[in-house]
Amino acid sequence: MKPEYEAAPLPANEEARNARVHRSGVMDVDQPDRWDIYVDLAKLITDCPVAYTGLLDEDRQFFLAQDFNGLIDATEVPRKMTLCQYALASTAPTIVPDLREHEKLKNNPLVLESPHWVFWGAYPLVTNDGLVLGTLCTVDYKPRVMSPEVVDRMVELASNMTLMITLQMEERGAVTERMSEVCRNLGREYPEMGLPELEGFLNLCAGNPVSKDTLGTLIGMGLAEKKGIGAELSAMGREVQGNQGLSAAMFRRKILAPKATLDVEDLFAMME
Repeated sequence: MKPEYEAAPLPANEEARNARVHRSGVMDVDQPDRWDIYVDLAKLITDCPVAYTGLLDEDRQFFLAQDFNGLIDATEVPRKMTLCQYALASTAPTIVPDLREHEKLKNNPLVLESPHWVFWGAYPLVTNDGLVLGTLCTVDYKPRVMSPEVVDRMVELASNMTLMITLQMEERGAVTERMSEVCRNLGREYPEMGLPELEGFLNLCAGNPVSKDTLGTLIGMGLAEKKGIGAELSAMGREVQGNQGLSAAMFRRKILAPKATLDVEDLFAMME
């Protein structure tokens, strides 16, 4: 009979920690170009064959980036089965030279079974107010000891990653606040403007196409006009665009590669 893997006690600030994780906006978002560099650098700094990073909410660990040496194929795992749940209660690194000798972690399936992890180092992603969102981890298949210099460099790397997550979170907050203001202003000025018309107007501000039906409504409102086989903002539309601070100049890249809808980062670029 296999020994049972025991779940870690919940951190004292678990409610606030979970709220911040969800507010981060990175759970379930595939952004390999943004986070892979941290895994690559972690392997380089520690000389470990495996590295991964992710956030933990109340139910699971979602991997922002990972290199499991080809032995694991997963984007997330149940929190109760993770090693990293044991790193949430402290803002200091958790370094385990040999998992096979750890009272709790030795019973984890990753230690007992393939891929048979041995060394594990977890560097918490800590916000300025002391909330641990997740971890940046390195793994080896043999016992290891990390020098203080290597640990310090990993702490700095984890701190930089946390900063990037925080900046992205603040960016999303700013976009939400700015978009709410724009929607309120346009709603007062154009009570007949529904969500399709609002999205269509924003897409015209970005130089992107809109549907035929939505375009017809915007033309009827005086905000758009036909232009060849396409459409653009009318003089009134450009005036509204200027009054709301919706700059088309920030969307040159999007004009070159138009798409039907806008994402959060697009909107942030447009909001001056």
